[in-house]
Amino acid sequence: MTEKSLFGVLSSGQKVFNYTLTDSKGQSVVMSEYGCAILEINVLGKDGRLHDVALGYDSLEEYVNDKCNFGFTIGRYANRIAGGKFTLNGVTYHLPKNDGNNTLHGGFNGFSKKVFDSRCENDEVIFTLNSPDLDEGFPGNFTLKVTVSFNDGRLTMRYDYVCDKDTPASITNHNYFNLNGHGHGTILNHFVKINAKKYCRADDELLALAPAVDVEGTPFDFREGKKIIDGLTAYSPEIIKAIGGYDHCFVGNEARATGDVTGITLTVKSDMPALQFYTGNQIGHVHGKNGAVYNSFDGFALECQQYPNAINEQSFPDCVIKAGQPKSYFIEYGFSC
Repeated sequence: MTEKSLFGVLSSGQKVFNYTLTDSKGQSVVMSEYGCAILEINVLGKDGRLHDVALGYDSLEEYVNDKCNFGFTIGRYANRIAGGKFTLNGVTYHLPKNDGNNTLHGGFNGFSKKVFDSRCENDEVIFTLNSPDLDEGFPGNFTLKVTVSFNDGRLTMRYDYVCDKDTPASITNHNYFNLNGHGHGTILNHFVKINAKKYCRADDELLALAPAVDVEGTPFDFREGKKIIDGLTAYSPEIIKAIGGYDHCFVGNEARATGDVTGITLTVKSDMPALQFYTGNQIGHVHGKNGAVYNSFDGFALECQQYPNAINEQSFPDCVIKAGQPKSYFIEYGFSC
C-alpha cells in the first residue's frame, strides 16, 4: 500500500510531497520528493514493536538546511572527487569545492538539494530528476529515475540513468541507520559484517587512496563480523584521521548489521562495486525528529557506490557512462529480526 501526503512548501512556493510505503506486516518506509530522501524506516524488533531506524528531521525546512545528508539520494557523484576537477575527453571540468579542496557528494547543490518529480505505479514510487549540462560542473544533460519498492521488509531502490554526454556518475543513498531506533544513542555496539577482502586507505582529507589493500590483520576486517567499537579501539592511524571512526571505501557490495537492543538486522546488497562505511563520526550535535538529539556515532551509513574519485584514478574501475548508453544499478536494504 502506498499513500501520498503533503510534506511542506518551499520558499519558492513549490509543494513537496511524501510517500508512505507499507508492507503486509505493517512495516513502512516514508520517502520524500525533496532529495529523494528516506525520512522513516519503521520495522519490527524482537519486542514485536515498530522501531524507526532512520535518522532524520520533522520538517521540510530542516531537510533544506541539512548538513549531514540524512537519507538523501546522492549525485551526480557520491563521495569525494580530488581537487574539485577532472579531465574527460580532453576537457577539464571544474566542480565546486564543498569539502576542503575536494568535491563531496555532487557539490553544494547536488541531487540532495533537488526536488524530484514523482508518481505511483503498481505499489512502487518512481522519482525522476533531470540534471542539466554543467549542473555543479558535470557535463551533459543527465536523467535519473529511482524506482522504490518496499515488500516483506525489503526496501529496494533501482537507479536508471542516462546522459547525452560522457560523464562520471555514482548514485547512492545516504541514510543513517540506528537499528535500536533513531534517537536511542550510540551505534558502537552494533554487530557489523562486511563481505570485503580489501578497502581503500584514506589521506588526510579522507580521499580514498589507490590501490585497495587487504583488510586482513587490520581494524577494517569485518568478514567474520564484530562490534563497531571493537574496531575503533585499535586506534589505527586510519581511524584517527577519520575523527575516531570509519569513513572508508570497502571493495564489496554486501554487508549486514544488527542492533544490540532491538535485534533488528539490516542486510545490504547491491550490484555496485564498492560501499562506503561511515560511522557518523562528524554528526556532532543535531536536533532530529520527534525531539531526538543525534550525536556523533549515533548513526551509521553503508553507501553502495562506484569507487570514490575513480574519474581521477585510472587503477579504479571506470565510472564514466557513455553518451546515450543507459546504466542501471540497485541497492536493497532488507530488515529482519
